[in-house]
Amino acid sequence: MVTVPSTIRDTEGLDGVTITQPGNQFQTTISSALAVSTDLTQAGAVFNDAVRLSEGGLWTGSTTVESASADNQQPYEPMYAQDINALQADVTAMLANPGAVTVGGQTISDPALAGELSEIQGQLATLAHEAPLSVGASAAAAAAQGTIALTQQQILGEVNGDTTLAHALNAAAYQSGTGFTNVGFQQLPTGSDTPTALAAAEGTAAAPPTLAQVGAVFNAANDLSVGGLNATNLAEFNTDMQAVVTGLTNIVNSPTALAAIEANEQAGMSPQGQPLTAQQEQALTTVHIETVLAQTELQLNKFDGMYATNPNDAARSTNDNMLDIVDIVNNDPALAAAAGDVSVANNGAQPNQTFAASTGGFGEFAGYLNGVGGVNDHGGTILQYQDNQAQTNFWSQFIAQGNQLNNTLDGIANGTINPTNAEIQSLITQINNYNEFGASFTGAQGGVFGDRFDNELLSGTLKTDTANAVAGLQSIEANGLNATNAAQIVAAGVGFVADANDVSGNNLPTGGGAYVGSATTVPGATTTAAATVGTTVPVDGAVDGNDNLTNTPVNGLTNNGFGSSNPNPNGNSEGNQAGGDSGTGNAGAGSGGGNGQGNQGSGYQGSQACSSGGDDPATPGNQDSAGGGNDVSQGFSPTSSNRGAWFANHEGGREFASAGAGDLGHGDFNLHQMAQNFFEHLWHHG
Repeated sequence: MVTVPSTIRDTEGLDGVTITQPGNQFQTTISSALAVSTDLTQAGAVFNDAVRLSEGGLWTGSTTVESASADNQQPYEPMYAQDINALQADVTAMLANPGAVTVGGQTISDPALAGELSEIQGQLATLAHEAPLSVGASAAAAAAQGTIALTQQQILGEVNGDTTLAHALNAAAYQSGTGFTNVGFQQLPTGSDTPTALAAAEGTAAAPPTLAQVGAVFNAANDLSVGGLNATNLAEFNTDMQAVVTGLTNIVNSPTALAAIEANEQAGMSPQGQPLTAQQEQALTTVHIETVLAQTELQLNKFDGMYATNPNDAARSTNDNMLDIVDIVNNDPALAAAAGDVSVANNGAQPNQTFAASTGGFGEFAGYLNGVGGVNDHGGTILQYQDNQAQTNFWSQFIAQGNQLNNTLDGIANGTINPTNAEIQSLITQINNYNEFGASFTGAQGGVFGDRFDNELLSGTLKTDTANAVAGLQSIEANGLNATNAAQIVAAGVGFVADANDVSGNNLPTGGGAYVGSATTVPGATTTAAATVGTTVPVDGAVDGNDNLTNTPVNGLTNNGFGSSNPNPNGNSEGNQAGGDSGTGNAGAGSGGGNGQGNQGSGYQGSQACSSGGDDPATPGNQDSAGGGNDVSQGFSPTSSNRGAWFANHEGGREFASAGAGDLGHGDFNLHQMAQNFFEHLWHHG
């Protein structure tokens, strides 16, 4: 029996488990699945891998750095071609000896199969031809992307339209790294973006949609992205995603809609073993749906626009972001049920996905090929990101402070820590600095680092956790501790820890070893104490490319996918927020490095610099840096004379949202609305 992951994770980097089911002679590990096989389940797993790679579009690298698979990150077009070449060899072997064809190790009697395989052989040749032509933003690339999307759908239709073959594939399901059971040649999720479906997904503030209605339009958008997004389909994609934003906003702003989704939550345990009450589980579900909203907005406000100017990083970003949104919904049982998906990945009582397509809204794509060491193993299709020294320092701080914040918030919630108002304000400052720290770093990195981690650090769980932590602490200061604000800060703390643990699995520190997701100290955040001596927490806000404090953080929303990990070949970066920090010893000879004094790089981000010793550079920036890059940690203290107020404070470039006194009460006030107001503040002032 395979144990499936229960953590909300970036499963595009979670490579899965080797499956050798009793009686089945097929493999889904990347090392075995790409070998020639006459088993259609094994071939179908490879086809699934190719389809998942094509979500958002294929890419070869926007610079020579990316093209060379820098930082252990392989471009998708060559991997896609590898899959298609392997499938061509499989089909050729099957046609050479039709009697030897099996499905999950079992023989199949299907008179139509030989003809279908001949048809698929020609379609695979089309995919092999079009894949390298599909990269980029030209009209020719758009045409190739359309051909890939159509041809893949034709293959899926032919296989699943053959009842005998489809039943045989369904009987030979295999476990994937997403936590779902997949079948070979798995259909894409069912969606709809008709005018009726769009209107239903949006709903209204007075009559919010169901999550299933929103999810149906999301499925349509995600299916549309297969093969790539371009001038011919991006407008439709944007219309769909805007409907998703509108619908989610209406749900998030409706206590009644949220209560309906969270009604059946039970006491449980966080993935890291922290006991949670039913109310805390409900608050965590709220955090998750807010995170989905934030990442959907990020898609519209950053990644979609990059298709015209940096289609390579746009494709990689979209793939990571859209699949991560799906994982968030499907790994939260309340959200998965509300979306209409009976196949909940972390519910052992459910059979998971055992049909030819994911059911319900926010449907799962079939997973990547698996690694060899188990459900949480790496080494399959997607590899862990290899960090340089500055990135290692950053993640070590991020992990340590995330766990420290969770411990503090949990202590306040359970009454073992009783902070004064001044201490609450200090904690709010730390939390906002932590948010700014994460957003600034990924903003300045650009490249595949940003493609993989913007949706966590720039506009995703970090921002959402911050908003809920701040709102909950303000409520405690104004009203005292109660079950509602306690649940909110516990959920935020659990989110901080989940993010830290996600990182610890998806990255590798410099010099070897691994990250330790539960660490509360910087040295302890890696098994080799790889962080530079003197790197400390708590962090103090925005940092530059070498993980040093800066007053000019890069705006990650406008960096166009370029930065220290992927220098702009045109010599400038969209995300520069002014000059650079002064400094010494930053003119190292590493890739993308600068030749000037201090942080004078090669003309892109103002805070650009090489890491010491000529390592790859690491340049952070901050989504929340508008108005001079000041953090949002000041001016949030409700006083006895203006309970419930969030002050508008424009001094020093800071601006704060304001809410009326009605937003706070004594136990039944709308804490969620406070978080949403702050959440919107973080976004609009990013």
